[in-house]
Amino acid sequence: MAIYAMSDLHLAIDNPEKTMEAFGEAWKDYINRIRENSSVVASEDLYLMPGDLSWATYLENANKDFTFINELPGKKLIVRGNHDYWWGTSKKMQKQLDDGGYDTITILRNNAYVWEDAVISGTRGWKRADDEGVSEEDLKIHRRELERIRLCLKAMEDADPEHKLKHIFMTHFPPLGRNGEATDYSELIEDSGIVDICLYGHLHGRAHSQIVEGDVRGIKYFCVAADYLKYKPLRVL
Repeated sequence: MAIYAMSDLHLAIDNPEKTMEAFGEAWKDYINRIRENSSVVASEDLYLMPGDLSWATYLENANKDFTFINELPGKKLIVRGNHDYWWGTSKKMQKQLDDGGYDTITILRNNAYVWEDAVISGTRGWKRADDEGVSEEDLKIHRRELERIRLCLKAMEDADPEHKLKHIFMTHFPPLGRNGEATDYSELIEDSGIVDICLYGHLHGRAHSQIVEGDVRGIKYFCVAADYLKYKPLRVL
């Protein structure tokens, strides 16, 4: 059994006017490509999805998008992205998913999930405090996400205090600076001493030039944005 990851599906089956195909050739037929390339994932595998999954505004208006995700192979763990406007309280969302028969999807929010030889957690993240044009509202969200990272890291440590498992942390926004420099997000993750792998998405098109991957201060970072991966899930473990 293996762990795969891909974020930024940006599904628009329920909202075809928002299809990402409007952004050029790189997104042509992307929904079918996601479906076809996800065949590398087996039904018994884990499929991590760190954010921006559906363009829907409300979960109840995203039935086709979540049916699509549910029918992809593997057990899916999802965290929020900045365009997941349908996201609400975790308890309410999980109940809606369960009631709708979306039985392969589990929400991660301030908690950890143990699967085979790994423990996984994650949160959205947000803009970095030193980004251009950051507003007071951005800084408020930024501080809130820092606290959520702390809660997630504690949940991982509580789930595996002896660190016998691989610890995988997901954020939607890149936690590193544009050249791999530390930020208050990455410092929390790195200073915890428990994270082995960190996955992120969010970056598209020209922003791919900002992607930093590989071993950075003891953690392996990977960008798993769908268009960056050519719509083929990355095998993480």
